[in-house]
Amino acid sequence: MKLKLSRPLFLIFFSLGFLITPIAAASQINLNEFIESMDIKGDLRVRYDYLDPDIKEDEYIDPAQKKDDDPQDRMRVRFRMGFVWHNPDEKWEVAAGLATGDESGNTTNATYSSEEIFETGDIRLDYAYAKHKLNYFTFIAGQHKNIFYSSMALWDPDVRPAGLAARLDVKPLFVNAGYFQVRYADEDIAEMNALQVGLNFDNFLGAIAIYDVHDTSEILSEVKALDSSYEYRIVDFYTGCHFKLGALDISPHAQIFYNFGAEGEPGEGALGLDIDPEDENLGWLVGFKAKMDRFSLGVEYTEIEADACVQDIKDSDFGAGLASTDVKGFKIGVGYKITPHCEFKTTGFFYEPIERDPDQNVERYQIDLKYKF
Repeated sequence: MKLKLSRPLFLIFFSLGFLITPIAAASQINLNEFIESMDIKGDLRVRYDYLDPDIKEDEYIDPAQKKDDDPQDRMRVRFRMGFVWHNPDEKWEVAAGLATGDESGNTTNATYSSEEIFETGDIRLDYAYAKHKLNYFTFIAGQHKNIFYSSMALWDPDVRPAGLAARLDVKPLFVNAGYFQVRYADEDIAEMNALQVGLNFDNFLGAIAIYDVHDTSEILSEVKALDSSYEYRIVDFYTGCHFKLGALDISPHAQIFYNFGAEGEPGEGALGLDIDPEDENLGWLVGFKAKMDRFSLGVEYTEIEADACVQDIKDSDFGAGLASTDVKGFKIGVGYKITPHCEFKTTGFFYEPIERDPDQNVERYQIDLKYKF
């Protein structure tokens, strides 16, 4: 008796045979002989974000922000994956990372279904750099993770400086330096020269930094009344330490910075309005983080005056709904590690303007589930 196979049945058997056939050769990752290893790591964070503004519609509200009292709630996602190729013989490291988000440099969050029903998200290049290390000296070319010690008040953790950077590490002394292209517009470069010098002991760190931005008008091109001599020349001091009280790990930290380049009459600063840029150019933060077993707690209080820093580089969450600067208030976060790599965390932001209408304030709550791999 002859066995006949119909075309669909033949395709089913063919597919099963392909799936159970050993394919070890196809599952290997072949690296060039000069690459010793490749690291892959990343994280996934799902967030519920609730923003409750108490804002009056008047001339002091940033027109780019929400201007009514309606609460805003949404679910967001952040996915990041990074790859690092190691060549120890030549002391080079090449890395690239992918992340969700949009063109904004200080966030990698993406809102679910913001344009279409169950729309799919985008993956963008987060960073790509080459790093060369020789004894105490490290050189970096490309877009990379921030090498400067700082807090959310001056640098958002998602910001990736682009350009050239170097680090000298002769413990306890260290020196960080960088030349970055902050913005490219109208065939001109708005550039940042940065230098940070400090001491890093086992339980204490202190650092002084200078951030000098040229062609600030390219960054603040939408501010029509900006003074022609307005610049960002920020001097910054950051310090932090670490100690233990029994099973409790405590890490207090503080930062203060001042923009010496803020020039102009009232209304000629970064926010316009009637704020005097020469009087509103100071920022500072104090806070601590504590950990015990699987639990963590963080509390920070900060005041960021209108012309104290580059608005699109500081933390994107603190100040949302009002404006990125001329804000003061608290950030409080509590976390619990469900497993060694999975954490549940809730964070509250409570802030208000410094110089604008004091009756305006915002409460923001975030609930996160994060997994690192």
